[in-house]
Amino acid sequence: MTIQLILKQFKKAILLLLLAAGSGIVSGQVTVRGKVFSSEDKTLLPGVNVTVKGTTLGVITGTDGSFTISIPAKGSILVFSFIGFNTVEQPADGQSPIEIYMVPQINKLETVVVMGYSNKKRNEITSAVTTVSSDKLMDVTSNDIGTMLQGKVAGIQVINGSGSPGATPDIRIRGSSSFSAPNQGPLYVVDGIIGGNFDPNDVETITVMKDAGATALYGSQANGGVIVVTTKRPTSGKAKFEAKATAGFRIADHGHVRMMDSRTLYNYHREYFRDPVLFEIDDRKFRAARPESLLDVNTDWLGEAFKPALLQNYFVSASGQSEKLSYYIGASYYDEEGTFINTNYKRMNLRANTTYKFSDRVSLTNNINLSGSRTLGADYMNIYYSYTSMPWDNPYDENGAPRSFKNAEGIWSKDKINPIQSANNSKLSNMGFGLDYDLDLNVRITDWLSFTSTNRLSANAFMDKQYYSAAADNLSYFGTGFVSSRNDFNYGGITTDLLKFQFSSGSNSFNGLIGFEAGGDHSDYIRGSGTGIPEGLDVPTVASGQYSIEGAPVNSVMQSLISQLNYTIKNKYFFSGSFRVDQSSSFAPNKRTAVFPSLSAAWNLSNEEFMKTSKSVDNLRLKASWGKTGMKDIGPYKYMEQFRYATQYNGLPAAVPFQMANPDLTWEQTNQFNAGVELGLFQRVDIDLNAYRNITSNLLVYRDLPPSGGFRKQWQNIGKSENTGVELAISTINVKSGDFTWTTDFTIGYNKNKLLGFGNDTIQNANAYGIVQIYHNGGALYSWYAKEYYGIDPANGSMLWVDTDGQPTHDYQAARKIEYGTPMPKFQGGFGTEFRYRNLSLKANFSFVSGNKIYNYFRRYVDHDLQDVGFNVMMPRSDWKIWQHPGDIANHPLPQNAINSYDPSTRFIEDGSFLKVRNITLSYELPSSVLSKLKLEGLILSLGADNFYTFTDFWGQDPEVSIDPNNGLPGYAEFKYPNNRQYVVSINVRF
Repeated sequence: MTIQLILKQFKKAILLLLLAAGSGIVSGQVTVRGKVFSSEDKTLLPGVNVTVKGTTLGVITGTDGSFTISIPAKGSILVFSFIGFNTVEQPADGQSPIEIYMVPQINKLETVVVMGYSNKKRNEITSAVTTVSSDKLMDVTSNDIGTMLQGKVAGIQVINGSGSPGATPDIRIRGSSSFSAPNQGPLYVVDGIIGGNFDPNDVETITVMKDAGATALYGSQANGGVIVVTTKRPTSGKAKFEAKATAGFRIADHGHVRMMDSRTLYNYHREYFRDPVLFEIDDRKFRAARPESLLDVNTDWLGEAFKPALLQNYFVSASGQSEKLSYYIGASYYDEEGTFINTNYKRMNLRANTTYKFSDRVSLTNNINLSGSRTLGADYMNIYYSYTSMPWDNPYDENGAPRSFKNAEGIWSKDKINPIQSANNSKLSNMGFGLDYDLDLNVRITDWLSFTSTNRLSANAFMDKQYYSAAADNLSYFGTGFVSSRNDFNYGGITTDLLKFQFSSGSNSFNGLIGFEAGGDHSDYIRGSGTGIPEGLDVPTVASGQYSIEGAPVNSVMQSLISQLNYTIKNKYFFSGSFRVDQSSSFAPNKRTAVFPSLSAAWNLSNEEFMKTSKSVDNLRLKASWGKTGMKDIGPYKYMEQFRYATQYNGLPAAVPFQMANPDLTWEQTNQFNAGVELGLFQRVDIDLNAYRNITSNLLVYRDLPPSGGFRKQWQNIGKSENTGVELAISTINVKSGDFTWTTDFTIGYNKNKLLGFGNDTIQNANAYGIVQIYHNGGALYSWYAKEYYGIDPANGSMLWVDTDGQPTHDYQAARKIEYGTPMPKFQGGFGTEFRYRNLSLKANFSFVSGNKIYNYFRRYVDHDLQDVGFNVMMPRSDWKIWQHPGDIANHPLPQNAINSYDPSTRFIEDGSFLKVRNITLSYELPSSVLSKLKLEGLILSLGADNFYTFTDFWGQDPEVSIDPNNGLPGYAEFKYPNNRQYVVSINVRF
């Protein structure tokens, strides 16, 4: 065989091998075809780069947006990238053809902000508005959106005044402006309609509107600011599913409160037998009164009453859209066991949002939200006795069952109440059901004119039951029992019909709206109660005594005219004006109409020619606004003369005068002024600074009247309240390098309140214990007014006060009264940070409050200087000292000389400042290589801790104390259901 022949055969062999290898490669490949669309207008996108992740394989979409690409095998990931659009990664699961929807990249200033009646781009807004996205809200596990907002928006104070399951927080935007109006919180607007129910899992964004430039369009309902809730809508044509499961446990947070154990309390009681002359303890008398056998029992009442509790939250959703129909469906189940025994909260929610597009001009939206809840609550007195009961008493009998103290011998606890037994023999329940149905019609009449009609029908039903067995340890119902049942039903509707216009002429553009709004509500309730309950039965029909029945309907209606005009010049100068007229049946016929105008403007300096060369400043805007808002929610019939049918005359029903009529009762109205600047630097730093001055006039006050007139109360308009302040929000991208990113957010708000226009009038508001808040010209809202505490007399350990001459006195009655701060803080805010490395994320959020005073009346019961020897005592702070011998510098008196020690005074008014570690979350998102094998779009695992720790000098349960006047004196701390620390694990799956 010649060499040429050998080479020829060798070439044939090589060629055959190459063909075989090639055929092997081809046989392992998969061909994928598809089209790429813009998610915004569904147009096809030519020129999109389509590549296989981790390889050099790639193609470009044609003029019709189509592509065909061969990929090595199933499980590969296709990457779609195009200038001006967000990159999309799509697992290749063998399906072909496929449709890809790419979301346009939007400059932060081009982001659309939902503002209720209208939407605006961020750079068009002329007022103080903050938007919070769902990903920043959902780091906290809660059933309420207010709790999620804590520390995340400048100028908002969120106070979790109770840790009871299902409890909602108090929210104040830019301080409080009224001291008797029932509703001082913000107005909620859900999907463009006032009011409504929603589940936090269904929320896409929250827009907080803080000044009248934004809120005046809501007129008489916007004194407390406006929170606009936008629920989720589909973002792409492909059907998408999400499932999220969260589970964890909660522990009661008692703050600095630790109650004394048996030995510590026993030793402390020795001080009760210290001779006030010789200053020595008489141990013989002590042992006779407190035998050592007391140490045989050591009950941790807080440990028995409060237990670790399970928390669960489950959520599933589906969304998608076609050419005509888009839909979103979300369902959730929230189950929150209470840390106090026999308490819990359960809630189910179902939401369905659909939009049908009849044509390019007409669309119809249907939203429905169904919710149901059940709550088992705690009796306040059971919380009270869980703290005060003596550790020398055993709550259980020889069989380990909770026993009654009422007829037992040898009980040391005051009132002889066993809260464990009481909680097991009583039930406080509430069941609720809510339905909201929205119907929105949108008609584009011309290219510049459209008509919208948004409508909602709502219905809510509640059943509240209270049951106390005759065997339950209870001050009022032991031996008789008690049962009550109350049913509430309310329904209402609202319609908003608007003409909206938008057109441009050269460098000028105009848009606005004009329309009509009307709404009405009807509510009714009936309640029956009685005593003498047979054991084992818990319905009112079995009651044999002290029957009571009550009920009444309430109706209210309101109608409004709404208008707004926005004018833009060269995308640099923005002007906005609105005008609203409200009529409400809550006021007398001559006071039912009020007007609410607003004017605002903004200047985009960064769009000026002299700023375009700046490499550091990417956004600079100045803005200012003025407007009026109001407060109508005092409830109906407040201007009318009212009588109570609470007695009889000659065997017939008789009425007793109660509320005096006031035909001139009118709206609270607030003049609001705001000026602000927005600054963006280096594409990394965003600063928003606002200053405001809000003056609320015609304050609504529910005043006591002299008894000689026959009527006890009257609603009146008195004086003004001024809130001035500054807000600052800073967001930064500190590090963005390769796989590592570090971002921070910081907010702080300063607010000062001052009362005006009271003349010589002074109003004092006191509770049943003599705790007083005072209102007068030049004062501040909710100012404490109390006898001035001086200290402990070093000579004999007695109480000292300050008299009217400023000198120390032992006479409590001679002590002068002074104003001593207010529960409204000077500063509030928060900060958050996130560290992200590849798929691993660590987030932390903090909130803080400073400059407020809390009346800590909790200490009256558990720091009582042995003036209530039937109550346990809290462990003292490290710097507390009991007076024992002459010359001692102490802050607690000798018990024998402690007269008036716990009576109302400045002694128990404490600094309420705190820094709270609100949330810490560690998350891990599975990489795309794993997701493609699992055929998932995303899977996130996270560990979280909420309400993790509070730094404070406040020596009580918690410095977060309710500021709602409907719950008593704002800032008054007694015994509350404690807030809770919670630790959760979550898994979030998208496919």
